[in-house]
Amino acid sequence: MHMIITIGSWALIILLFLQPGIAHKGAVEGMRIFTTALLPYLLPYLVITQMFIRSQKTFLNTTNKFKLYMNIYILTALGGFPSGAAIISSLKEIGTLNERNASWLLAICHAPSPMFVIGFVGIEIFNAEIAGLKLLIIIHLVNLAFLLVFIIFSKPIQMNDYVKKASISPFQESIRETSQILLLIGTTVIFFTTVSIIVFESVKEVIPSISPFVLVLIASFFEMTGGISLAGEILSGTTILPFVVAIIIAFSGLSIHMQIIVLAQKAGIPIKHYILFRFLNMLILPIFFIL
Repeated sequence: MHMIITIGSWALIILLFLQPGIAHKGAVEGMRIFTTALLPYLLPYLVITQMFIRSQKTFLNTTNKFKLYMNIYILTALGGFPSGAAIISSLKEIGTLNERNASWLLAICHAPSPMFVIGFVGIEIFNAEIAGLKLLIIIHLVNLAFLLVFIIFSKPIQMNDYVKKASISPFQESIRETSQILLLIGTTVIFFTTVSIIVFESVKEVIPSISPFVLVLIASFFEMTGGISLAGEILSGTTILPFVVAIIIAFSGLSIHMQIIVLAQKAGIPIKHYILFRFLNMLILPIFFIL
C-alpha cells in the first residue's frame, strides 16, 4: 500500500509540473463545485443537525433500537453524504452509538441528498424530475431493507462506554464542528477534482481515440459530481446513461470516500462494513434502476 501511494504521489507531482494550467483549471473547478453546489446546502444543514444532536432529549435518547436507528436514518437521509457520516461520527463521540453500531450505520446510511438526486441528476442530467425521484426511492428502499435486517439481528441498544458531558453551548459547539467538517469536505473536493481533470486530460492526450465511456469512468472514480456532469454531456440521449449514473452514485467517488473515512477515523469507527456495502450497492442499484 505504501509503495502504491508513493508511486501515485510521484506521478501526480510530475503531472502537476508538466500541466500547471490544467492543475489550476481543476482547482478552480473544484472551488466552483464546493462553493456553489455543496457549501450553500451543507452549511445550514450541518449546523442545525449538529446543534440538534447535542441538545436532543427524546429523539435520539431511547433504548428502543427500531426507533433510534430509524430516527438516525431519517437525519442522514435528509442531509445525504457526507453529512450523514458526520452525524453518525458525532453520535459515536457523544456516546449515543458504540463502535459496532456506528460501523454498521455508517455503511447503511449512505445516500446522496434528495436535492442532488432530484434536482441535479433528475432535471439536469435525465431531463426528467420523475427519473431522479425514482432513483432516490430505489436508493432508500435498498438502504432501508439493509437497515431492517440490521435492526432485527442486532443486539439491544449498547451505548458507547465513554459519554461526553452535556453540551453547555450546543450552538457554539455545532459551529466549531461544522467548520471542521466543511474544511475537510472542501479540501477533498478541490483536491480530487484537480486530480480528476489532470488525469482526464493526460489520458486524452496519450490516447486520443479513447472511448468516451472510459473517460466518464475515470472522472467518476475521483469525484462523483464531475463524473455525472461529464456522463450527461458525453452520453446524453443514450440508453446506457441511466445505468452509468446509477453506478457512479453507488460508487460515490474517492472524494466522498475520503471525507467519510476521515470522519469515521476521527470518531474511531471501523470502515470495513462501509467498504463492503459500497460494492453491494454497485451491484444492486443499477439493476433495480434500469428495470
